[in-house]
Amino acid sequence: KGMKLLHRREKIVKSILKGHGTVGNDNPINAAYGADFCSELPIRAYDPDQAKFYLDKSGVTTAECHVAEVASGIADVCLQWQRECSKIGFDLKIKKVPTDGYWGAVWMQTPINVVSWSMRPTATIMLDIAFAPDAPWNDTLWSNDRFGQLLRMARSETDPAKRHEIQCEMQTLAHDESGMIIPAHGNVIDGHASNIKGIPNLALGELGACEWPEFAWREA
Repeated sequence: KGMKLLHRREKIVKSILKGHGTVGNDNPINAAYGADFCSELPIRAYDPDQAKFYLDKSGVTTAECHVAEVASGIADVCLQWQRECSKIGFDLKIKKVPTDGYWGAVWMQTPINVVSWSMRPTATIMLDIAFAPDAPWNDTLWSNDRFGQLLRMARSETDPAKRHEIQCEMQTLAHDESGMIIPAHGNVIDGHASNIKGIPNLALGELGACEWPEFAWREA
């Protein structure tokens, strides 16, 4: 909780993402997921005093975060986080590591590390991959029985209102209890020459969800 309270989320979007993103709320689901996004969940505010309370209570005074540039600006976000930690007397060390071999040697292998997730087709799929109690890519090893029950309900719920209610409870649990910090969501920004045609606009990843070779063609 202490670490989550030390992020200036609006500043990250404005200065580091240059406005090309939205504020994150320690929740992998945002407005891009449509009706399954829990917009009712209050944005976690920057609160160094409360952060200091929780960190002092924990008895932990130092930590090390392994950082590779797996997403644009992620190292700058961590450096900003380090500065905020120092203001309340917490020593957050930033260890920069290469992207080569990162996913096998560092990600999920050290106590604190960074990750970049691409969007999935539905909110349920995204939450299942990242937070299900038995998911192999559950970054923070967070295990919550209630969350697992809700996931099973969400997979089969066809009523939009009921599914939104289930999604809100799941997203609130992830926001409140998991060890994942998501200060911002970066936009997918594609760029190509005017004579390059056929690249679909998909939020799942860059240049048609990285499938541009199948669709792209050059106009003579």
